[in-house]
Amino acid sequence: MEAYNCYRQLALDKLRPLCVKLSNDHSRKNISALTKALEEIDRGYIQDLQEYLLYPLRMILKESTKYSEDFYTDLFTLMEKILGCTRVWKWELFTDIFTLSCIMISSPSDQGMGCGKATAKSEDLKAAVVQNIKTLVSKSDYSIIQKLFSIQSLPVLGLAVSILLDLADTEKCRSLKVSAIKCLTELSQVDGKYCNRVRVTLGDTFASFLPGITITLCKIITGDQKQGHSVIATAIYAWTKIIGLTMDDILIEESQKKGQPSITGAEPVDDKIRKLAIKRDSTWVEITGNKINLLVKQICKVRGHSNWKVRMALAESAGSLLQGCTRSLHSSIPDFLEILVGLISDEYPNVANKSRKILNIFTHTHLGTECRPLVEMLEENLHNLSMSLPRIIRSVDGNRKYSALSLMSGYIDLLGSDINHLLMSSSHLKRLSISLIQVFELDTTDIKIIEERTSWIGHNADFISPVHVPDVIKPRKNFKHFHDKKIEKELKNICRLLGYYGSISLLVDHFLDLFHDSILHKMQATMIINELMLGAAAMGVNSYQEKDFEERRENNIEELEAIVEMLIDEYLSPSNLCLVTSPHHNHSVRSTPENRLMALELMTRDTGNNLATFNRNIIQICLYLEGIGSFAKVLKDRYIPFLMKTIYPLLEKLGDETAYISSTAYLALCDICHVCQYKSIGELVQRNSDYLVNAISLRLRHFYENMKSPLVLKVMLQYSSSDILPLIGDTVQEILESLDDNYEEEALLFLSVLNELVKAVLRWFTDSMETEKKQPPPNPHRIDENLDVVSYIKEFLHLKKVSEGEVSESETCQDDVAEEKAEEDEEMQTEQKKEPPLHVKAVKEVMLRSKHLLSSRNPSVRLLTLDTIASSCQALRSHQDELLPMIHEIWLPFTARFVDQEKIVTKKAVETLVTMAETSGDFICRRCTKDVFPKMLTFLEKQAEISKGSSKAYLYTVNFKLQQSILSRIGMLCKQLGVLGNSLDLVSSVCVLYLSARQPSVLQKIALETCTVLISLDPDPMWLRLCDLYHPKEFLSYVPLFKPVKFKSSPGKRNEFTDNVVKLLKLPEMGS
Repeated sequence: MEAYNCYRQLALDKLRPLCVKLSNDHSRKNISALTKALEEIDRGYIQDLQEYLLYPLRMILKESTKYSEDFYTDLFTLMEKILGCTRVWKWELFTDIFTLSCIMISSPSDQGMGCGKATAKSEDLKAAVVQNIKTLVSKSDYSIIQKLFSIQSLPVLGLAVSILLDLADTEKCRSLKVSAIKCLTELSQVDGKYCNRVRVTLGDTFASFLPGITITLCKIITGDQKQGHSVIATAIYAWTKIIGLTMDDILIEESQKKGQPSITGAEPVDDKIRKLAIKRDSTWVEITGNKINLLVKQICKVRGHSNWKVRMALAESAGSLLQGCTRSLHSSIPDFLEILVGLISDEYPNVANKSRKILNIFTHTHLGTECRPLVEMLEENLHNLSMSLPRIIRSVDGNRKYSALSLMSGYIDLLGSDINHLLMSSSHLKRLSISLIQVFELDTTDIKIIEERTSWIGHNADFISPVHVPDVIKPRKNFKHFHDKKIEKELKNICRLLGYYGSISLLVDHFLDLFHDSILHKMQATMIINELMLGAAAMGVNSYQEKDFEERRENNIEELEAIVEMLIDEYLSPSNLCLVTSPHHNHSVRSTPENRLMALELMTRDTGNNLATFNRNIIQICLYLEGIGSFAKVLKDRYIPFLMKTIYPLLEKLGDETAYISSTAYLALCDICHVCQYKSIGELVQRNSDYLVNAISLRLRHFYENMKSPLVLKVMLQYSSSDILPLIGDTVQEILESLDDNYEEEALLFLSVLNELVKAVLRWFTDSMETEKKQPPPNPHRIDENLDVVSYIKEFLHLKKVSEGEVSESETCQDDVAEEKAEEDEEMQTEQKKEPPLHVKAVKEVMLRSKHLLSSRNPSVRLLTLDTIASSCQALRSHQDELLPMIHEIWLPFTARFVDQEKIVTKKAVETLVTMAETSGDFICRRCTKDVFPKMLTFLEKQAEISKGSSKAYLYTVNFKLQQSILSRIGMLCKQLGVLGNSLDLVSSVCVLYLSARQPSVLQKIALETCTVLISLDPDPMWLRLCDLYHPKEFLSYVPLFKPVKFKSSPGKRNEFTDNVVKLLKLPEMGS
């Protein structure tokens, strides 16, 4: 004890001069010195020196002289440190510091006391004062807290509450707002460290301030998110704890038993102060609960906050109030459930798990007599939400949309099988279905839907990973009222939950009725039905309480099978699947009544809406195809009986020219392959080819009613192997005959199939062609290693006899002629016996038809014909005896394409000519130089003048594209055909025109490459040609007999050709 007193005296001796100095000289320097000295003193001795240390600080605050805000900030910081190291036992000391702190940051009223509003002082000073109040309250003894919460102290307590609320509401500094809210929480003593008897008193006192506290904190919670998540989360915590203190069912019950609040001490209480006290009777509880319910409805909107900490605080708040305030806040129970239900599918697992845990506890304990059954509340909330959902989904706020949908899925999930009671009511079902129809409304104005064209997708791709095929365009649905993927995902989950828990037959029948009622509902109803079926099979269902998905599916499988059969018939009916998807749809030909009706409808509509109509039809067909893929996933191996019914329509749509439709059909076929145990679409086609070929043949007999039937054969050729060729021989012949019969109308459709046939042959037999190409030609100069020595000697002796006259030459010649004739006859017989293979015959037939189609009026037909000829030449490369006569057959109409009115056709003809040259060699050399080169060179010569000095806009013209194509290929053509002499000179005379610096740089570069090829063929004429354009010096002969060479250009004189000519003259072939 003596040691303690000794150390305490030393601490006092050290601090006394500083305290005296501060009392005499009020400066920041003295406060800083005292603060530094205080840090060196043991905390155990400060308690005894508490009043001594606080005395000068209290005196300074009571002085009328005003000091700087920084000085007061340092003063309150020092006071907070002193209070933090000690405990406050005296009420007078507490009230003095508490009052001085409140007055420091409050605006004075007319009566001289604080008016409950914070003063316009620095944020640092306010923060220091708030922290000082918080520390003062937390370090005060229970007796002080008891006096603070008595009726006599209501005014000063109310002043502090008002100031703290004003700071939390109006300040911009986040840390100050958080400190003010935490100080208010500390002041309310809601940490639960007191028994229920004391907490009843605290609740009675704080009930007087409940309206102001709850309204202000609600304003902060629902305010701008820019104030920061920490402010909102802290406000939610304080709001929950204070309401829990004042509205707790047990505390209210004890308060009502206790009666009138007690008056501490013998001091009389003014009547005005006495009126401030609140009696928490049943009337007050009812009125207050209804008013709090209004605030709860506002706070419900925060469940879509972007920060997970706010959502977690909201879930904990709802759980806490559900647990302790069930009777007093009975009107807010649906709203608390709304918060929790909306958060059970939260993207942050901790929030979702917390909400689910609270809901599970509540559903097992919510059996109070004063509360309605939980199911009734959920049904009512779900119905109300269905009513407001279309309005919410049309709003701008994306978070609000997602929150509403999450809430709906949570209600359905929480109701479980009880949802059927709601669905049995026609009004409820109609309201729910119309809401979903309106929310699922699609945007059909995007030009890309009809603009995207089909490329060859998924060849040799495995069905397991269709998304990895780069050409597969997964059709994206653009919704009218939202664009967020998570909103779409939540909507689908709602439909799947309905299908999972509800009566699938009832739901499908109802939405089919909507499907038939109006064309405006068709797309949405189809999409919803597809999702309902997936949900009924427990596929992709996001449920927090159900786990026996597979068992539930097995129980419903027979019902699902019957529904799938009905839906497939509905989806594949001609009136649904055969919609007009293109403005090029042929309305003049005979068609089905359904198609004629659709054509009439389309023509009678306003032309401005045609794009939306086409897009709507495309999306509608995609939804049908998606549905078939979904049905396959629903039934799994039980889908096999429906395969024959669906494979033909899917393959037909796979060959559709619209990318959205073909890609959707491809993905649906991948799903079918998966459930039917096929490794790929190719295997699916191969193993069902007999059925498909028969179906195509039957439909070709009624072609005008089945104008898409050739597309199925096209798809079969794309995905099958050469094994299918014998099966489709008759069908190909029917296609050829149909082409002859429909030369004008549907030539493009049939030609596309024939083009695919040729490409398939080229693809299937590429290996054998490459093998033949790789075999080296026989060398006539090579000595035969198997030559018989005896035969050589016999030949030598025979020739010797002839030379000596023993055997006449005529006899020898006759023998030789007879032998040669016998060999020729044998070769002819062999050739006659040798028939071309089946695929060669097919290609020949296609090439023969191409002769007539080259002069078609339709440019698309001419382009496709040229592409078919190019592919045919490649396919017949190894069968020259078949190829060369066919080239001769088509040559005349082919050369006419080089003066075609459509330059793009001419460009394609040039590309086809290169392919011909590669495959036929010098067979077409003379023909090209006579019939084709003059036309190409005339065009190049004419365009050279136009392109010289042209602007950048010229680079985007079709003439430039053709110019570029001819110039880049004519050099290789000369090389492949072995063009020499005058013909080569004519080519070079035109190509050098593009060496001008005034030509576009692209053409200059191509001209350099072409001239390099021409130099490799015959360098001397090219040297003369280039020197005519530019030569660096005069070439003189050292032999007087030879005259100097004269050129058109002056030696060394620069011109527009100089730079490019110099590059060519430096080539090794030029001898430079």
